[in-house]
Amino acid sequence: MGVRVIKKIKAWGKQYDQWAQVRQMRLVLSDELHTCTNCGTEYQGRFCPQCGLKASIARLKIKNLFQNFLDIWGMGSRPMFRTIAQLFTRPGYMIADYLSGHQPLYFPPFKMVVVVTVIYMLAGWLRGVPIDGFMGIDFFDETLGDDVTEHGRVLLDMLDTIVSWFNEHLAFAVIVGQTIDVVATRLAFRKAKVKWSLVELFFADIYMSARYYIIATLCILIFKTELDETPAWGVLSVIIILYHWLTLAQLYQLGVWKSLMGYVRKTLWQGLVIVILVALLSLIVLIA
Repeated sequence: MGVRVIKKIKAWGKQYDQWAQVRQMRLVLSDELHTCTNCGTEYQGRFCPQCGLKASIARLKIKNLFQNFLDIWGMGSRPMFRTIAQLFTRPGYMIADYLSGHQPLYFPPFKMVVVVTVIYMLAGWLRGVPIDGFMGIDFFDETLGDDVTEHGRVLLDMLDTIVSWFNEHLAFAVIVGQTIDVVATRLAFRKAKVKWSLVELFFADIYMSARYYIIATLCILIFKTELDETPAWGVLSVIIILYHWLTLAQLYQLGVWKSLMGYVRKTLWQGLVIVILVALLSLIVLIA
């Protein structure tokens, strides 16, 4: 019975992987003749060759109101919703498509993380949930107590100013915070056959951050609490980890075992880099 279940799971996984590797968009060109409503040029295809206007442009309808509202936030195109869907259905392959040059199919990662972060903060405001940013001066005060010199206090005040700025510019803070993760990923998967540069991994990480904030936003809207305070935090944290692992497995085109080992190595590298940075920061504070 157990062997049969395992075989079925493997068969399902193989079918899913075959489906996920195929880009989910097919542009079918027709022989239909269009007359451009802007310049009057007759043509075949999706865009006017003279002025570039879409063939689908027609008289304004109610749906155009919603479309124009979304355009203000940079979300008016179909790629926004397609990208969100594929971040949860075929994340690694979608990101690989984007990095390989199929960029018009998907919403740009930097714009996406900004939009998603704004929606996340708006959701917190609407639901009355305070949004916690990065740790501030209170963390250092509780850790070091009164054992801080005058120069150390000046340094802590400077750090608090920087942290406060990050808290007010969370989208930028998210981008800056990816650096450690990107370096750890590169080190952990440096022997994989598929190679991605640090810049490409940075773009991939931005997409994964956007997915995290989408989940966090849903948490606020459903549970009226932040992600790490929700009753389902244990389950959601496992889901987030599994999605991160699946993304890396698909991005590097690795099997379950190799991708799992790579994910463990990445986590260890992350921890090591963080410990080194914290140790250096503590040393600077204590010596000052």
